[in-house]
Amino acid sequence: MEGSVEAYYKQLKNLVDFKTGEEFLFNPTVETAALQGPGRSYGVELLLRKSVGKFNGWFNYTWSRTFMKLDGEFAEEIINNGKYFPANYDKPHSVNLVANYKFTRRLSLSYNFVYNTGRPVTYPVAAYDLKGMQVVHYSHRNSYRIPNYMRMDIGINIEAGHYLKKLTHSYWSFSVYNILGRDNPFSVFFDVNNGKVNGYQLIIFGSPIPTVSYNFRI
Repeated sequence: MEGSVEAYYKQLKNLVDFKTGEEFLFNPTVETAALQGPGRSYGVELLLRKSVGKFNGWFNYTWSRTFMKLDGEFAEEIINNGKYFPANYDKPHSVNLVANYKFTRRLSLSYNFVYNTGRPVTYPVAAYDLKGMQVVHYSHRNSYRIPNYMRMDIGINIEAGHYLKKLTHSYWSFSVYNILGRDNPFSVFFDVNNGKVNGYQLIIFGSPIPTVSYNFRI
């Protein structure tokens, strides 16, 4: 068994984000919609690994934060009153677990677990009418988060006989991706209809996905 603990802190420059209310689709001057500002990133990472024996694998936990600040001369260049806010890829907690157990020389079981804090998102917090138009009021930039991501995978590997004179070694792999069938949202978006704000989640691979593969190596 081996383990390690690492910590880091880094000052960042020229992080890119966008102005509030800007449209990127079919925008001929998309560079005018972008803003740049400083940031900072820090965290701690823990790693445990076992590489010998019938049971092997590794466990990794990371606590990390990334913030940025957008503060300019003009009102459209100031986000969250010029204060630091979570970057789009700020995910404080991340857990990865990989485990393998070899029952015999030819039969083995593999397990994979992934957990991540949901990424930051800006939510609409109110809707009102202004001169006959529906207006949505949004929260501060990245002050909310989409639901956390969690996934479990499991697989069985069956290897062919180990003959020294064989040119290749092959094995069959039977696995199930997202065995719990968890609906992990990739993104969240909103629509206003008759003064009501409706939220939607874009989910990719929200059901268990079985796979079969044949692998060989020289």
